[in-house]
Amino acid sequence: MDTLLKIVKLTRPLNLAIIALTMWLMMAFVLRPFVQVNQFELQLPDLYFWLLVLSTVLIAAAGNVINDYFDQRTDRINKPRDIIVGVHVKRRVAMFVHQLFNIIGLGIAVFISWKVGIWKLSIIHFFAAGSLWFYSVQFKRELIIGNVLVALLAAMVPVLVGIYEIPLLIREYGADVAQLFKHLYPGEDPAVYFKYMFYFIFGYAAFAFMLNLIREIQKDMADVKGDRRIGSQTIPLVFGIKNAKRITAALIVLSMIGLLIIQQMVVNDLVSLIYLIVAVFVPLSISLYINHYAVRRPEFVRAGNAVKIAMLGGLLYSIVHYYVYFAADIA
Repeated sequence: MDTLLKIVKLTRPLNLAIIALTMWLMMAFVLRPFVQVNQFELQLPDLYFWLLVLSTVLIAAAGNVINDYFDQRTDRINKPRDIIVGVHVKRRVAMFVHQLFNIIGLGIAVFISWKVGIWKLSIIHFFAAGSLWFYSVQFKRELIIGNVLVALLAAMVPVLVGIYEIPLLIREYGADVAQLFKHLYPGEDPAVYFKYMFYFIFGYAAFAFMLNLIREIQKDMADVKGDRRIGSQTIPLVFGIKNAKRITAALIVLSMIGLLIIQQMVVNDLVSLIYLIVAVFVPLSISLYINHYAVRRPEFVRAGNAVKIAMLGGLLYSIVHYYVYFAADIA
């Protein structure tokens, strides 16, 4: 039983829960309102949607396991008390769990893409699984590449929901939307209806990319001792901690400015502004402050945790947006 609990911990269940929550929020509070307000229905059956979530979570879990498998040398220096692989879970067991999760996750992805009639969608899952492997083996130790790759994979989570659902909506309702635009908006491209859904999801993806990039650099600053021992070329090791702090601070400020511009241009209402300040800007500001004065590993970890809170706040804005802009019309 203790070994099983350690394996569960190895998969980082909180991160997996955030992945599942992200996908559910994108479907329930971003895409669903866009179609329901026009008396349309989502086309991806609930069973296939939750299988898609399971596939994504299993592949991410496999990535977390293999990451710890290859991180044993650095973890002995950075966090010796938290080592699981090789201490509580045998190396061969960790590798088996990684392979099993990948096989099941990829198998589910192939099944779903076959059922919806778009085979090539499964390529995304194979790309993610392969990327997580090469990240753990090599890219994590490369300058910038590893940080960008993890941030890109995090951004793919909300996009994945749109990539599976929106083509099915176009297939089912494309002619109806074209007819509607012909009468109500002559001369307008009816494809803009579906593009707008993608734009909204892409906004969440860009937010996830930026904040995960920030957090990855903060993690590199926390792990600098172990990374130096194995010859990694991370941003704090190549450019120094001070410059890494400046880069992180610049990214935080740019993220806040970008979010404010989007809020003013797209969802210019007082409720959204107040929510953005409280749920996203405050934790990002706290991270900025901690990051500036951080010296020891726990301080950089706390800075990263504040960014995590901001990520969650940004995701939950989808619920706020639904009640501000859609709830009355759908009810």
